[in-house]
Amino acid sequence: MSSIVNSERALQPDATKMQLDCLELAGCTLDRYINSDNSRPSFLEITGIAAQGTATCSGLNAGDYKNLAALLNHPSLSQLKILNKVPLPPEIMEHFAHVQCHCLMGVFPEISRVWLAIDSNIYVWAFEHGTDVAYFDGLGETIVSVGLVKPKTGVFQNFVKYLLVLTTTVEIVVLGVTFSNSKQDSSEEMEEIHLVPEPVFVLPTDGVSMLCVKSTSKGRIFMGGKDGCLYEITYQAQLGWFGKHCKKINHSNSALSFLVPSFLNAALYDEDPIVKIEVDNTRHILYTLSEKGCIEVFDLGSDGEGLSKVVRLTQGKIVSLAVDIVKTLEPTNFRPVIAISAVDEAESDHLNLVAVTQTGARLYFSAGSVDVNQGGPQRPQYLTLLHVRLPPGFTPNSSVLKPKQVHSAAYENGSLVMVCSAGGGDAEALWCLSRVLPGAGFSEAHTVLALDGPAWALTALPPKHSSHLSPALLAKREVWSCGRWAVVSAWGAALLSAGAAPDLLRSLLRDCRGPEAQPVKDMFQLQGVEQACACALYLACEEPTSGEPSIGEWAARAFFLYGSQVAPAPVYPPSQMPSAIASPKFSPRQMSTPMTRPQDQMRQAQMNQSFNQTQMNQSVGLASPNSVPQSPYQNMMSPGIFNQSSFVGNVTQQPQNGFPVQAEYSAKHNGMYIYVGKILAPIWNLKCVSKSQTPDNKEFMTSKVTGEDCAYIVKKLQRVANFLQRVAAPPHSEENASIHALKLYINMAIEMLSLWKVLCEHQFHVIAASLPPEQQSALQAASFRELFLGGQEVACLLLGSLVAGYLKDNASVDGISQKLRQLCPTLYRQEDATCSKANELLIFAKQQKNPAEREEMLSQALKLCKDVAPNVNLPLVCSKLLSAGYYSGVVELCVTCASKLDPQDKALYYYKSDQPAQDREGQLAYYRRMEIYREVCGALERLYERSAEASDGSPARARAPANCDALHTLSPADAQYQGKKLVWDCLSRNDELLHVAVYEWLISKNLGSELISGTSGAPPPTLRTYLAAAARAAPAPAALQLLDLLWKVLERAGDHLAAAHVLEGLATKPGTGATLAQRMSWVCAGVVCVRGRGAAGGAELVRRLEEAAEVARVQAAVRAALRSAPCAPPPHQLQRLDDELLDITQLYEEYADRYNLWECKLAIVQCSGHNDALLVENIWSNILAEAEANARNLPTPDERLASVLSKLTTLGREYVNTGHCFPLYFIVRQLEIMSCKLQADKSLVFKAILNIGVSFEQVLDIYIKLVSVNERVWLGCGDESHVCGAAVCVLQAARTLLPPLAPAARRRARARCKDLHEAALSALQSRPNTQQLIDKLTVAQSYLDRMD
Repeated sequence: MSSIVNSERALQPDATKMQLDCLELAGCTLDRYINSDNSRPSFLEITGIAAQGTATCSGLNAGDYKNLAALLNHPSLSQLKILNKVPLPPEIMEHFAHVQCHCLMGVFPEISRVWLAIDSNIYVWAFEHGTDVAYFDGLGETIVSVGLVKPKTGVFQNFVKYLLVLTTTVEIVVLGVTFSNSKQDSSEEMEEIHLVPEPVFVLPTDGVSMLCVKSTSKGRIFMGGKDGCLYEITYQAQLGWFGKHCKKINHSNSALSFLVPSFLNAALYDEDPIVKIEVDNTRHILYTLSEKGCIEVFDLGSDGEGLSKVVRLTQGKIVSLAVDIVKTLEPTNFRPVIAISAVDEAESDHLNLVAVTQTGARLYFSAGSVDVNQGGPQRPQYLTLLHVRLPPGFTPNSSVLKPKQVHSAAYENGSLVMVCSAGGGDAEALWCLSRVLPGAGFSEAHTVLALDGPAWALTALPPKHSSHLSPALLAKREVWSCGRWAVVSAWGAALLSAGAAPDLLRSLLRDCRGPEAQPVKDMFQLQGVEQACACALYLACEEPTSGEPSIGEWAARAFFLYGSQVAPAPVYPPSQMPSAIASPKFSPRQMSTPMTRPQDQMRQAQMNQSFNQTQMNQSVGLASPNSVPQSPYQNMMSPGIFNQSSFVGNVTQQPQNGFPVQAEYSAKHNGMYIYVGKILAPIWNLKCVSKSQTPDNKEFMTSKVTGEDCAYIVKKLQRVANFLQRVAAPPHSEENASIHALKLYINMAIEMLSLWKVLCEHQFHVIAASLPPEQQSALQAASFRELFLGGQEVACLLLGSLVAGYLKDNASVDGISQKLRQLCPTLYRQEDATCSKANELLIFAKQQKNPAEREEMLSQALKLCKDVAPNVNLPLVCSKLLSAGYYSGVVELCVTCASKLDPQDKALYYYKSDQPAQDREGQLAYYRRMEIYREVCGALERLYERSAEASDGSPARARAPANCDALHTLSPADAQYQGKKLVWDCLSRNDELLHVAVYEWLISKNLGSELISGTSGAPPPTLRTYLAAAARAAPAPAALQLLDLLWKVLERAGDHLAAAHVLEGLATKPGTGATLAQRMSWVCAGVVCVRGRGAAGGAELVRRLEEAAEVARVQAAVRAALRSAPCAPPPHQLQRLDDELLDITQLYEEYADRYNLWECKLAIVQCSGHNDALLVENIWSNILAEAEANARNLPTPDERLASVLSKLTTLGREYVNTGHCFPLYFIVRQLEIMSCKLQADKSLVFKAILNIGVSFEQVLDIYIKLVSVNERVWLGCGDESHVCGAAVCVLQAARTLLPPLAPAARRRARARCKDLHEAALSALQSRPNTQQLIDKLTVAQSYLDRMD
């Protein structure tokens, strides 16, 4: 269930853009510092293994160890300090007097407890306070080893939090551990512990004492036997095959080893008891250390549930490997190995195990590949010695004594703490070696601290806040986290801390009583002024809450005193440039141009994204970033939930040679970003949610962080935000802008995490499940980095689902609303209450059956939405209005939002000014308003789709429930009617940009004709403006469609002359993609527009159009002739005839003359009015010759001549009245010559001439001339009397041709017949063998004479 609650705020565009730029700038800078912090040199790099490709050693050079007290000239400075000493509880001290044979001590770091085993009794108490003593005395044998286990889930009741494993020489007893308070309480160390007196499991040892116990994060229990074997206790809730809940497994011996008696094993094999077990829970690898210094590796499988032996290294093999690396030292320096520590994956990808020898040397091992280019999870394959680190004292001329007789050591997160002999008696000292300060290579600081007595156990403690933080947050170790260790002895327990850089600064400030002392200044120089400022900021923010306000004030003074130095920000190498924020669902705004300032990038990206980019947001009811003024952070959104801008850092100038020129900021500025980056680093690249499955395999989303995690980070950010109120920079400087951006970013992060905490408290999986599938996928792919920079939209969705859940349950939203307004005022404001009420009305209106009440509810909901406009989730509201059938409400709400968003009509001015690029404000307002109008187009789209469906006449449609979508109850005809009504409702409103949006939608659906045919009156005036502007900006094919519609609009509006001008442009503009047929139709339409409607002042235009029409007809003839020509011209020549209207000269020279298109030549001559008799006669000669050639294959002479005469008839009817283009005498003479040669029927020629439309009188004149000239050409054609024979045929045909004529014409024709008779008779009398023709002439003339 979505909500119409939105995160929009009516800000001025300038303020909105400024805040967007600030968030972008701060996000880019933080990302750069976090990435820089994450790209610190790896272990392989600082030890030289990556460069040399072989194992290396260190500790032999003078710079490998530093004395901080000497470097800072402060003798009392110590990295290692005792935080607290707690003596043994009084009730336990008296038991020491009764020790009979055995006493053990140790620490349970998971529950902050110390344990003491005296013979068969065990005592447990809180080592930080010495209280809450619990004991168990139910054993009959001496306790040999003790272990604490986090049990497997689902095996025990929830109140059993841990299992206490006690081993004796006879049996293994497992007890349940409970606590009196809920573990959700952050003060877990103060909970009261209880040991369940009744053992959970009891197993026999089978004669093998278990010397150590270790558990895994999966709840598996491993034990090291005195026989050198690795054992495991497996347990389950149900009974197994043999009726047992638990059993003991030996993983070192074969399956048949039980056949050999134990006393024979003891006799045959030299025992090497396992004294220590370490587990790497991140990689699921188990290591064992034997009494004789052998190390064994076991693979627990990729899921931590298996077990297989990998490799075993003996003490001798380890020494041999070390000597091969450090050839200058004796082997005794590397034996025996007294401690091992597993290295988890968070610390190093390639380092797996650290072993410590009795001399204090460290041996670094890898259990897999050390190839730095090989990625992905790897299972252990072997155990390779990578690096040997010698302790202090091995350098030449060293003044530091070497550690002696190391018997306990613990390695944790790069720091090593050792307990060794102090030189005499029982005195012992604690050595601490760690990389507390940055530096090149493997350089460590060393500190020695004397102990009050022999230490019985040394244990590394988890981070201070780990008790209530989730594993996801703890997976990323804090760079400044203090290493904590617990040392226990007969006098009690000591809690020690190996301080990080801030702790050293705290000690200096406390000892020097202020920041002005030289050691403090040296500390800033030694550490680096930026990092030191970050440490000072840390102390200034944290110390006031720790009971030492003076330290915080001194740190603040140091921050301002030394932070004014200029420190250029680091620049990424090309290979480490940060990648863009990525979300598989959304298209990123990639920047391919040279890097500019993030502010400019943000603005440019906003201008470039079109308003159709938020399609997905509308599907779930989120306001589009460009539709309305969002919250100060909302407009960062790309076409989806999360912003996808490229991180380029705070670049201020154009790059030179491919590298950006960085701005130079002060050290305090960079220190602030460094510290905030360290606070956010644990969750910066952490995915927001993860997918889980229910027992029935249904997937759901859970938050990767808990509410406690969010509260922990928010508390730190709030302290920084409070401190930043004291920080100032020169006004109008880039540093001032950057600090202001950081403040805004911190406030946004606080609000987002506060909201996330509330969501975690309200069944996050239910709220997340209410998101649409697309949004769920995007949320699953997003990290908190993306959520902070551009996730305000999805935050609003989740927030809306939260409020909607209250509405759905009919619960009051006052309480949650007040809480949300306090925690995240930017995301949830007072206006949201109004939106919630409107949402409620819309839901009830959809369910209402009474039309009047339904209409009233819809009107009230619309009024509420208009009151808070544009701070409304416009897509969702419009979808609800559309679903309720309130189509006019969609238009009214959109118009209201647009008018409030752009009260000065900057968008309209921008549109009417042809959208100038320099008008950024107008451009932004234009795109936002078009986003709003997109909702109207969406309504039209749905109605259009519904109208296109075929009506199935289903009776179920008529009985649709009242709460279903009203659109589905419409018939296609009704949907079409509502669509047309909605279009004209939009066009009737005084909002030109709304008109533009509707026009664009209609054009996209090829419904432009609806604007002309949909009304009896003139089209809207804005249509003419839109079509003209759109045609100028559109590509050629679309422009043709728009202009074709424009001239029709103009004609409908009565502006015929303007319509004719548009038509002329359509017809004559080249390269538009129009066909010749279209151009001809446009020319003809233009002529009709001017002539038919009597447009004034169009004489010249008519002349041009008529000439263009004539030329177009000729061009069409040329095109047709070329297509049918036997030798087709090149395709581009043919295409040119479509692409443009050529002039008459081009047609003649480039086409008709070049390709011998004789008929086209004749048409061109006729069109141009060119009077050249010889040219015309030549054209006709070729036309007739081509016709004769084409008829050559006909069987009879008459058929061949008839074919030629048919061609003549076709052309003659077109040109008979043109005069100069139809030389009648020449044509008849050529045809008679052809007839003479073919010996065809002598009457065919003159009959064809008469058929063309030539008068009989003209025919008589032509034949009189032919007979009178008496050319010798006839003799050459084979019949000297051919023309006289044709004359006889003409006179014979006159019998039927003369009667229909008018009397005057008949008298003239008879006179001409007599002249022809006399001319023919005169010509025949002088020739032989012509008597027969003479007789025919005489008979024909006699008949004509009798006609009087």
